[in-house]
Formats: sequence, C-alpha cells, structure tokens
Amino acid sequence: MTTARTSRLVSLDIIRGAVMVLMAIDHVRVFAGVPAGGPTPGVFFTRWVTHFCAPIFVFLAGTSAYLYSQKHPGRGALARFLALRGAWLVFLELTLLRLAWTFNVDFAHYLLAGVIWVIGWCMILLAALIWLPTVVVGLFGVVVIAGHNIMDKIGDQIAPKLLEGDGAWFWQILYFGGGVQLGEGGPILAVLYTIVPWVGVIAAGYAFGTVMVMAPARRHRLSLQIGTVAV
Repeated sequence: MTTARTSRLVSLDIIRGAVMVLMAIDHVRVFAGVPAGGPTPGVFFTRWVTHFCAPIFVFLAGTSAYLYSQKHPGRGALARFLALRGAWLVFLELTLLRLAWTFNVDFAHYLLAGVIWVIGWCMILLAALIWLPTVVVGLFGVVVIAGHNIMDKIGDQIAPKLLEGDGAWFWQILYFGGGVQLGEGGPILAVLYTIVPWVGVIAAGYAFGTVMVMAPARRHRLSLQIGTVAV
C-alpha cells in the first residue's frame, strides 16, 4: 500500500472516530432524558453538532467504496463487495443491533430499521449506481440531497395516495418512514431512516472519492470549498 493511500485511509479513520465520539455524547443525552433543544446552550450545541454524524457515516461509506475500487479494479468486484456487505449490515441491524438497542428478544412484534439498515441498503443501491459514469453518480447524489425536501411541500396532497394500498410499504421505506407491517400478523418494522435522501448522500460520497485521490494541495483546497458550502 502506498504512503498516499495509507494517509487517505488514516484520515478517514480519524474522521470516523471523531464522529463516533460526538454520536456517543448525544446518545448519553438521549438515555439521560435531556431534551434535544435545551435547557442550556451546551445541550443545544451538543445536539446540533451531531447532525453531522449520520451524513458523515453514509458519505464516507461512498468514499470508501471508491477508494476500494482503486485497489480492486473492476466494477463487478466492487458491485459484489457492496451488495454483500450491504446485505450483511441490513441483517445485523434487524438482529444484533436491534437487540443491543432494546435488550428485548421479542422479535415477533417489532423490528428497528435505523442508520445501519439504511447504510446497508444504500450500499446495495450503490452497487447498481457504480455502473454509471462517476460524474453521473455524483450529480444524482447532489440532486437527491438538494431536492428531496420538495416532497415536504407537496406531501400533503401526494402522501395519502401513495400510502394507500399494497404498495404503501415501499413508499414508507423509500421516503416517508413509519411502521410497516411485515405480512399478515407479522412484526412491525419501524423505519427510522428512509432510503431517500441517504442514497443521494452515499452517491455523492462515492463521487467525492475522485477528490481524495488528487494531489494533496488540490485535494485540501477542494475539500475546504466543498465542506464550507455543505455546512
């Protein structure tokens, strides 16, 4: 492994570690029963800064996929890697992680679909997107991120129609979230993280991988510009 590649991977690991610390702080607040908005500025900004956590995890999953492709040439190999790892994450979310969150083995009544679930599904969808030119994957990601809130403006008119009938589960998993009945008399799947906009975030992260392989000076300049605009 080259020094440059090692440096990039170490940088990603440092970022992930910092994000995990921020996330842990906010989870302590949740379990302590302290409201997210207050009562002090310290609590407010503890919650505010953790809004970076889930986007960074999903974004860097896409970036890591791109860097993986540089070490293992061939889109077929990358697609298999993403699909298998994504399916594994979905399985872990519905089993082990659900148990770790709730300490409840009653899987027959409800399941949780959280951030690991959505990362898994986004990796599976990215396995299909990588067959497109990287610039197209990036544009798709930006459009989804920038435009997904349009549904909030027209959702009152459209949502009732989409959430009726046999296909309602699809729209809940894709965008609206909420409880999805798995079969007649089956458990309720509580969809906490929907596919949209997160598939856009992982796609944008994949395209950002092209920045990570640039010369250091140009990479640092573009990262600063992109990060500033994103914040």
